[in-house]
Amino acid sequence: MDLSEKPGLKGVLTIELRDLGGALVERYQHHNLITTKGKQLLAELLLGKKNALPTSWAIVVGTGTDPANVADTALKAPITEQAEDRAPKVTLVPGVGTIQGTVSATLPAPPTGTVQPLTEAGIQITVGAEKILFNRVQFPPVNRGANMVMTLSWEISF
Repeated sequence: MDLSEKPGLKGVLTIELRDLGGALVERYQHHNLITTKGKQLLAELLLGKKNALPTSWAIVVGTGTDPANVADTALKAPITEQAEDRAPKVTLVPGVGTIQGTVSATLPAPPTGTVQPLTEAGIQITVGAEKILFNRVQFPPVNRGANMVMTLSWEISF
């Protein structure tokens, strides 16, 4: 009997652009890395070393083009907008034994005449007054225009 674990913590970001009528225009998927601060947060929560639980989960986006690095503590060029997920979900994937946490958020269309070429994203977890960049991904430009609503959904597998 094989009692070995197949360790891993990984995340996949799905970006969907929809027109104002709700029709899907484009869909992208990108694998990300979990930052050192993100791993530290999980360890501290597991071992009871954090005095407070996360109070908010937000997907932050930006225009930075530096590759993702485990030492990242913030996006390289964040935009001021962020989309908070008030109800992250945790599910057991049937037959696989994998636990998935999902954080989803929607960014409304930007002002008329605006096109934002977004190139990076991450999950920002707030614990007390501390904001922790849990993960980060850098990707080819995704143009968010005034006629587009952007939904970002992150699946984190344990």
